[in-house]
Amino acid sequence: MQDLGFLTEIPDDEKDGFDSYIQETRKAFILPPKDTVTKVLEEQAELMQALYEERQVSEVIRVLREEAFKSFLLQEAEMNAYLLKHISERFTVPCEKFEKLYELFEKGEEEIKRKLRDFFGDYAGQIYPYIYRLSLSNTQSRRSRAGKVFEGIIYGLYDVLRYPYESQASIGSKMFKTRNLGKIVDSLLPNLDAFEQRRDKVVIGTMKTTLRERWQEVIEEINRTGLPSIYLLTVDEDISSNKVEQMANHNVILVVYKEVKQQEALRNKRNVVSFEDYFFDEIPQNLKYWAQS
Repeated sequence: MQDLGFLTEIPDDEKDGFDSYIQETRKAFILPPKDTVTKVLEEQAELMQALYEERQVSEVIRVLREEAFKSFLLQEAEMNAYLLKHISERFTVPCEKFEKLYELFEKGEEEIKRKLRDFFGDYAGQIYPYIYRLSLSNTQSRRSRAGKVFEGIIYGLYDVLRYPYESQASIGSKMFKTRNLGKIVDSLLPNLDAFEQRRDKVVIGTMKTTLRERWQEVIEEINRTGLPSIYLLTVDEDISSNKVEQMANHNVILVVYKEVKQQEALRNKRNVVSFEDYFFDEIPQNLKYWAQS
């Protein structure tokens, strides 16, 4: 009986090499999240009017996330095309199949057409394990990228509004850890020095695209480090009043889309603020203290 294992699995001795090939190609074709956000901000200059004049921060964040994802999909499509185009040059099964292609051109025109259909049907089937592994890699990349893009958007808006800040990404997680700040804290406004002088006058922020149960990690961090409060920025739109009340008990201030804040269950929750209030009220109030000192 013919061994058809090559139809379902990549040869063991090629798996690591193929994974490395994916990562190399991804780096070559796909911009880092922050660079993608910068590119989108430059292309969406009209959004800055909505930000400056109308203060529609929620809408700006929505559009930036959508446009950043579209830009990413285009980059990913180019990456996939390049990778699959060259796969037969580097890996055994597609290479062996592709080498048989020249035999088809010894036939007549109709026979060539039929043979090509058969060839590409067989070829697609035989490289399916590579495509499947590539798809898994792309899915994992998208999940991690969504959070990084959200962070990039927030930092991009800080830059546009000229708000001073320091993040783990900009100064390194080691610096944060030496100040007893764990991985939960993403950014400080205005900076780490201000945090050491008067932490209750610093905007301490963390970002999560979805809450699920991960918001409890924020509470654990507050209890561990003794932070006076923390702003939890999210684009999650499914937020229960019960979660909000538990966060309030631990000085977690939730920052959400304006439409989410206006929901009946959250409208009167004082520890829930909109992105508009966060960017144009909460942050300026704190930065004013440091400007005067």
